[in-house]
Amino acid sequence: MAYIKKIAINKISKTINRTINPGTISMGWDVAQHATGVAIIRTTDKYLYLDKIYKISVPKDVQDRDSIDLFVEQLEDIKRDIAKTYKIDMNIIEDCWFGRNVKTLKTLARFSVLVYDRMRNLAKTSMFMQPVTARSKVRFKKSKKGVSGDQLKKEILEYINELLETNVNDHDIGDGIVLALAGVIK
Repeated sequence: MAYIKKIAINKISKTINRTINPGTISMGWDVAQHATGVAIIRTTDKYLYLDKIYKISVPKDVQDRDSIDLFVEQLEDIKRDIAKTYKIDMNIIEDCWFGRNVKTLKTLARFSVLVYDRMRNLAKTSMFMQPVTARSKVRFKKSKKGVSGDQLKKEILEYINELLETNVNDHDIGDGIVLALAGVIK
């Protein structure tokens, strides 16, 4: 099977000082209004594989109902692809939070529930997880207390790229990887 990255499970476990569950397949969803990042991580007794990444894109100028339809079309494509290849153990969806905009919150909640509903029959366990919880689980730490926004996204990508020896440059995919990685940690 093709994969994006293969790395010794004990190396990651030692780096983050956490036990990695072998024989686990985890899918992480960074659900967003316009760009949703998805990652699948698979472990064996010896290796962790970053197997696949996906991106769901919804243009900014699309109205509510049309954006839902576009999101669902792409979600169904991903579901068909996953169903052919994987039996997912953990399906972790980023829990939405209220920032500054009620409309954005409503869209995030809708999209998150669509992911949960469409993917739950492909996974043993589906759950929502706060981003801060996932980051803590993979031992990500900000460079300083006030870091947020684009700087935080940059630091998360740097952390993931160093930890997994990858070159991911999309913060939505990076957040999806963090969530998937949290799903393989005991």
